[in-house]
Amino acid sequence: MRTKTAFFLAITLFGAGASRAQDAQLSQYDAAAVLLNPALTGMFENSDFRVSTNLRSQWNSMASNFLTTAFAVDMSMDRQYGFGAYLNNYNMAGIMNNFQTGITGSYNVSSGKNYTLSAGINLGLIYKKVNDDKLVWDAQYDRDHFDSDLPTGELFQKMGRMMPDLGVGVAYRSTNKNKTVNPFGNFALFHVTTPDESIFRNEKSDLPIRYSVNAGARVTVADGVDIIPQGLYMRQGADQQIQAGVMGQVALMNGIYGVVGGASYRWNDAIIAQVGIKHGNNMYRFSYDVNVSPLRTYTNNNGAFEFSIVYYGTISGRSRRMTSSAF
Repeated sequence: MRTKTAFFLAITLFGAGASRAQDAQLSQYDAAAVLLNPALTGMFENSDFRVSTNLRSQWNSMASNFLTTAFAVDMSMDRQYGFGAYLNNYNMAGIMNNFQTGITGSYNVSSGKNYTLSAGINLGLIYKKVNDDKLVWDAQYDRDHFDSDLPTGELFQKMGRMMPDLGVGVAYRSTNKNKTVNPFGNFALFHVTTPDESIFRNEKSDLPIRYSVNAGARVTVADGVDIIPQGLYMRQGADQQIQAGVMGQVALMNGIYGVVGGASYRWNDAIIAQVGIKHGNNMYRFSYDVNVSPLRTYTNNNGAFEFSIVYYGTISGRSRRMTSSAF
């Protein structure tokens, strides 16, 4: 257990000491559209607003797990303007915490056509904090015995930092019901101002810009049966993430119900299986990451589970048939 704990502290604080921690990741990134790209804010049909929430827990076999929680709400005004807000918290084993919040807005230049071409922006705040009471130090070891009551011999003036955040993006999505294949693609930049994220303030450390590219197509196989192959590429500093896969959806009872399922692969990291159901305006999805990276040695081959809920609603209260997809 001590070996696992030491390794856990090392991977958690690698970003804190050098202050180059990367953003949290979601396997169901498409269920958190506002976080994927601000240009997707309010870009949906037959509803006035959308509420989404994600919960991701990983490395549960370790001493403590990494927990990501996300919440977003956005509104559509005739599919031309979109407004929204988001909360995102990344708790790294209780040792380091990364909290983000902000507002988003988008504008669609192709209102009334069979596609959307939008640009968006998010303005927010990031707060990063290290919980020093969770850390262990050499001075607290008495030979082979660890004593938490012993003084650490360390003194930090500040253990947290708040910084402004800015992101921009563009998105294209075909919505032609007469076409069998409707492609989509979007590109976004996050942390455009590269704020100084050094928590200990002993040296300046700029938060790297995160580049995000997502593309795919909705393919209608038959009435009520759709498949979506898609991929995501992200890069932040020297780190990159590549994820590709396919999801399928079958509508039941005139679209009131539906089932979804699929799989994807995150390069050199995990195989991801997903299942879900649609009931009215509610979408429920569950996924599990099967860890295939060298980290599985420390996690006993356990990966991560993730759960998402997406709800589409109307302000007027009038009942509309919800045709937006579950993914």
